Amino acid sequence: MNAKYENLQSTIKRKYSFKYKPEFKETFKTDIKNNQIIPLIIEVFEKLEWPIVYSNKTTIEAKRKNDWNKLTEKITVTKNASGRIEVHSKTLQGNFIDFGNNSKRTGLFIALFKKLATEYQQTGKLDELKTKLENENSWADYKIPSELPKPKVTSPPNLMLTLLGGMIIAILFGVIVAFLTVHFTYFIGVYELGLGLGIGYLFSQVLKSTNYLDFSITNIILGAIVVVMFITNQFTQYQIIISENNFTGLGFFEFIRLRIENGLSIKSLNTGWIGLILSYIFQMVFPFLIAISQIYISSSKTIIEKIPKKVLEYAIYLFEMEKSESEVRALLAEKGWSKKSDQDDVILAILEISGFNQMRRE
Repeated sequence: MNAKYENLQSTIKRKYSFKYKPEFKETFKTDIKNNQIIPLIIEVFEKLEWPIVYSNKTTIEAKRKNDWNKLTEKITVTKNASGRIEVHSKTLQGNFIDFGNNSKRTGLFIALFKKLATEYQQTGKLDELKTKLENENSWADYKIPSELPKPKVTSPPNLMLTLLGGMIIAILFGVIVAFLTVHFTYFIGVYELGLGLGIGYLFSQVLKSTNYLDFSITNIILGAIVVVMFITNQFTQYQIIISENNFTGLGFFEFIRLRIENGLSIKSLNTGWIGLILSYIFQMVFPFLIAISQIYISSSKTIIEKIPKKVLEYAIYLFEMEKSESEVRALLAEKGWSKKSDQDDVILAILEISGFNQMRRE
């Protein structure tokens, strides 16, 4: 943040908030024109370097980055029908107390808004900001393309290769984790995080290569990968232990039964069979959740990247001009996107972009 804005913030009195995710809200009145309020709110956010994550005709949402470039607070400014402006700041993490930081942010926003409102009224910049925003929202500078890039030719989705790739990943990670567990110290949580990240990345590459983007089926396949990995892990541990200790006559299921009877020991604490079963569940569920989030993001990016930028812009423009879906499909067909499957891909890409924008708001 600019030093002069830090100095301005230092003059604002703290008002403490106590809550799991602390928040603070205050309102103020302005005498600038109604159609100048939203443009000035955007200007204040840009001056404070708080990235905007959502905007409409009455509300602007932004997030603040800390010194480590992590988004830690969400600031929402709303122009109410009564003419007052509401400024709301909320901590994104559970801290129970904000030490007055949310009130400092709302106070800083209000102070800078009033300061710029006075300065910009005198210079005429308020009207410039209003005109600039109107042009952006009206797509005034957008030129309708005379032709569009042709749809990309892609291979049909291959479920069998997807399954094969998934099983190879499951067996590979199962063997690696078994070896590390037997010969090194097992760190609960660390291994699962690594597994989730590793499986998520590798399986995302498999899905990209096989062009398989059915997310509902992908969830089932990923669940199977995690289960196969767990079974492979346990069976490989069994094989290593019996071979290194010259155990004979001990079957795999007997090995598992003995493990469950002995339970899970954490240092001097034995949590019994319940602790072991819970640890087994954790070893499957936690990597699944980490991997599925990675796969969702990767698959969404693949869906978006599949559509040329020029085509996406044109389709979004048509929807912004309040064209119906059937009208958008007809206009895309006129410019070479006549296949229903290609049109479906365009609409799906727009939905994924909308999903990413929604995620930014959370």
